[in-house]
Amino acid sequence: MRNFFKVLFSKQEGSKIGRKKKAVAFVDFEHWYISLDRTYRARPDYKGFRDELTDRYELVDVVFFGDFSNPSLRQEIVNIRQITTTIIDTQNTSTAFEKDFTDFIMLDHIYQHAMNTKDVDAYVIFTGDGHFSSVVSFLTTRCNKEVGVYAIKKSCSTQLSGCATYCRLLPDESEFTEPSSKYSRMILKSLKHLYEKNKNKKVRATFWQTVEAVAKQNKVGKEEVADALRSLIARGYVYQVKESDKPDSIRVLKVNWQQVYKDHLL
Repeated sequence: MRNFFKVLFSKQEGSKIGRKKKAVAFVDFEHWYISLDRTYRARPDYKGFRDELTDRYELVDVVFFGDFSNPSLRQEIVNIRQITTTIIDTQNTSTAFEKDFTDFIMLDHIYQHAMNTKDVDAYVIFTGDGHFSSVVSFLTTRCNKEVGVYAIKKSCSTQLSGCATYCRLLPDESEFTEPSSKYSRMILKSLKHLYEKNKNKKVRATFWQTVEAVAKQNKVGKEEVADALRSLIARGYVYQVKESDKPDSIRVLKVNWQQVYKDHLL
């Protein structure tokens, strides 16, 4: 009987060692989107974030928090839904208070989750705000959980990063220095042809119109083209501007041709 329990215990320990830790991620989307835009003129890489987490963890859920009354954030909902449907709008509809409630609502959800969920081994918190230092300390010291903090470079509290098990700062420098891919060249050639063909006309090249056109012209996958276009945007070669100040105005693509030619992308 003693040998039976010894074998059983060994199998249980082996299964724990072999499996990935279960994790849930909480994302302060205002920090991710606005800090990335201000510092790098780039957009979030949702798929890259999700894939990085799934490589490391058994990912239970990814929860996004943000005031989506902001038009810039609201238009990203369709992209967020590529990796999760758990999106919490923190818009403050009260006329008595002007305070942004995103931090408070996100903190409440993290504490509630930690107190009521026992089968999660790790938490990933995407924010650079020092207000989250207390909850990170609570999770690591009181709950004995692994806590990874994701944040945008130059926008992360030193106190916050010091409380976490590890801190991952985005974006990677390689995202801005890697050689251009064949898909990037396809996109730039397509946009150059479009603008040269319509010099005296109003050109409205949107993100997905460009992806579909390039994929069709070159008989390649849309996903690869979309990833390449996001990379060009992240590195500042292509950027998106609104046609007007109207909330529902579409965003069209513009190209920093001077930088494109300087870096010999075409």
